[in-house]
Amino acid sequence: MAPSPLQLQVPASASALHGAHMNGGEGDASYAKNSTPQRRVQQRLAPLVEAAVADVCRDAASVPRSIGIADLGCSSGPNTLFLVSAAVDAVRRRCAAAGATCPELHVFLNDLPDNDFNAVFRQLPEFLRREQSRRELDAGNVLVFGAPGSFFGRLFPAGSLHLVCSSFSLHWFSLVPRELAHGELVNRGNICAGRTSSPAVIDAYTRQFSRDLTLFLESRAVEVVAGGWVLVSLKRRSARDPCSEGCAMYDHPNSILNDMASRGLLEAAKLDSYNIPAYEPCAEEVRGIVDAEGSFKIVGMESYETAASVGTAAVTACDPAGFARTMRAVHEPMLARHFGAGINMDEFMSTAEGHFGRLINEGTYRGALVHVLSLRRKCKF
Repeated sequence: MAPSPLQLQVPASASALHGAHMNGGEGDASYAKNSTPQRRVQQRLAPLVEAAVADVCRDAASVPRSIGIADLGCSSGPNTLFLVSAAVDAVRRRCAAAGATCPELHVFLNDLPDNDFNAVFRQLPEFLRREQSRRELDAGNVLVFGAPGSFFGRLFPAGSLHLVCSSFSLHWFSLVPRELAHGELVNRGNICAGRTSSPAVIDAYTRQFSRDLTLFLESRAVEVVAGGWVLVSLKRRSARDPCSEGCAMYDHPNSILNDMASRGLLEAAKLDSYNIPAYEPCAEEVRGIVDAEGSFKIVGMESYETAASVGTAAVTACDPAGFARTMRAVHEPMLARHFGAGINMDEFMSTAEGHFGRLINEGTYRGALVHVLSLRRKCKF
């Protein structure tokens, strides 16, 4: 039998994207080598994938002829295929238990066009060989598609998806709030809506998050079948008022960059104009936006704090160098775009290691705060 095809589809809106991609490749500074904390968040989604598949494939009569599965914000590296693999395996187990023929499975991998899709595609032959070997178990055909583009807009045909996963991505915006990008507001001492940001800056970030999450939901409402599922994890804050807690995870790069500026390693004026397109909402904000958009029902919402450790078993828990590498893997493309030759990444790494070392020694380092949501597409009557 011929191998499963790989098809690349680029949406027309791709050129309008704000490039907030991770470090590509497989080197020491790559996201692929420094994304262990993100895997822990994905593992929180895995049981929800099982539950969603069980709902879609309740019995032999309800199993669709084909099932669409999408990972939005797949990035690159060892985590890329984790959730879609969990979904494919869950469909097979569910169909076997129900005595149903396994349907054709359409797997879509999405991220921004600047994502390292070459690294993603290099993983696919082994993934497809593994899936091909299971066909003797009536495993069904698995077709994999690349879908570069912003998930803050349409990506897929109407009614083509049964399960959508988006892990640790929706706290990123489509763009920096207009007022900050155009210089109408200056967010001195902060790179996002932080503790010392003005109310106007916080309002700008809040509005942008609401607009983008609404666009995300409206787009998925067209693409996901009635009764289909959207499973999401994103960074969060626990308090409604950003000034009381700030952007907890973004306090780290903020502190690192301000430290560098205070020592003359960065131009202070250039730092004042640096704003990242990210926001950590509280639970009430997320619930309010989902309810207002109206296409999905929140079936479950959990808020938790990840373990304050990083890396593999070979790396000591709470290792400052490991945290610094993860910080670089996430932020270097944006820093390079804004500061150009004005930032020395070796100095950034040294400052980051010192920053995390101090927090660890003080016992004040915290893991990421995370929301995990199960959303079910409402049926139309």
